[in-house]
Amino acid sequence: MDQESLTQIQQLIAASTNTLRGELADSKRHAGVLAEGLRHELQLVAEGFQMHLDRRHAEDRSFLEEQFRETRALIQLSYGQIQERVERLEQRVRTIEQHLGLTIQ
Repeated sequence: MDQESLTQIQQLIAASTNTLRGELADSKRHAGVLAEGLRHELQLVAEGFQMHLDRRHAEDRSFLEEQFRETRALIQLSYGQIQERVERLEQRVRTIEQHLGLTIQ
């Protein structure tokens, strides 16, 4: 193989290497752009999910607070009714005791 052929082969190899390096650099840049786009989209998904969780938390909290208020109102009503019944029963016992002469003073 003569020097001229060797030089041509080296030039072809150098040109091919430079072309591949350029394509590799372009591919890296493209992959970087794609990765950045994916990061951005993932961030949007995460923010959307966080908003959903926040809204759901607020709805659940509101529901539980309403249930608590309703339960408390029912307990207070029940307590009031029980208190009235106890007072009526105590009055009846006093009346019966007085009628039977069992009044303790």
